[in-house]
Amino acid sequence: MASLSLVNVCKTYKNGFEAVKDVNLDIRDKEFLILVGPSGCGKSTTLRMIAGLEDISSGQLWIDGQLVNMLEPKNRDLSMVFQNYALYPHMTVYQNMAFGLKVRKTPKEEIDRRVRQAAKILDIAHLLDRKPHALSGGQKQRVAIGSVIVREPKAYLMDEPLSNLDAKLRSQMRVELSKLHRELGATVIYVTHDQVEAMTLGTRIVVMRSGKIQQAAAPGDLYLNPVNKFVAGFIGSPAMNFLPAWVERRDERVCLEFGSSRLYVNRMCASRLIEGGYLGRRVYLGIRPEDFHETGPGENALPLEVEIKEMLGAEQLLYGNCGRNELCVRTKPDFKAEPGSTVTVFVDMDRIKLFDMETEENISFHRGVSPMK
Repeated sequence: MASLSLVNVCKTYKNGFEAVKDVNLDIRDKEFLILVGPSGCGKSTTLRMIAGLEDISSGQLWIDGQLVNMLEPKNRDLSMVFQNYALYPHMTVYQNMAFGLKVRKTPKEEIDRRVRQAAKILDIAHLLDRKPHALSGGQKQRVAIGSVIVREPKAYLMDEPLSNLDAKLRSQMRVELSKLHRELGATVIYVTHDQVEAMTLGTRIVVMRSGKIQQAAAPGDLYLNPVNKFVAGFIGSPAMNFLPAWVERRDERVCLEFGSSRLYVNRMCASRLIEGGYLGRRVYLGIRPEDFHETGPGENALPLEVEIKEMLGAEQLLYGNCGRNELCVRTKPDFKAEPGSTVTVFVDMDRIKLFDMETEENISFHRGVSPMK
């Protein structure tokens, strides 16, 4: 396997559009790294530059200590799995998986060993004699992955490989990919726009926006300690609630006020707001849907005018308004709330996030430390 390093990598097209801007990233050996972000953020372009399918406008790409900017894709010893399955319809599964090795004139015995070993790992050994038209979507994707596994490359590059599958198959394939990563001890660089995929698969996640890296961190740290409002809103499903609030001092305590509602922050949060000069200023208050509770201190209560209720079995989601602010609240399924009613929910003030109104940066961001705790 391999380690890779991107140093000040940029991609600028002839029309002047900057797709990737000054990306610096070290990818460790055997890491499952996820590039995630909205459409057009530069994640696929970054992957294609690593693969050699796009030229690097400026900056350096190193693989195992070797500068590879000018190396052809075939000489970088990387394998790529694309969104579509890219299988030859007239070939059997075995022939599809063996094709790349035959082109490289690998000995027949070695081809057979690698194909059968990969088929066993992917649980498709019983499909080797079938052709693609006789396979399900999930089976086709396994064959496509098998076709790159047999090459035993330095790293696997995957560009939204599960996007063509239905929800159930995507869930199953996420589990299979995690197992595969552990079994192969592989370096994987994986692109997706689906933050659920990112959180469940990655050992580290890189969140991109407008061609720039916003934050690179382990899934748990990214969720608990987002560097800014964009990352906080992008990571998590349903998304974090954001409420513009005034920072005030009432009864010798620091609180957040919006409309007729008031929430008192804990001492650590109060100290950070005072030291940062936020008294009398507005901030974004971030509350995740699961950080509302059915009971709690009266000073941390909010009225929720319920508009929509979604029953999801083990939980329910309530969508509604608190004054002029829209909220999504996650509760237990037996919590009494019907569309058209107003219920009281309580905020866990130890888990809130606060963001600067102008820079949108997390006011209490600390590397490796969960904010407001």
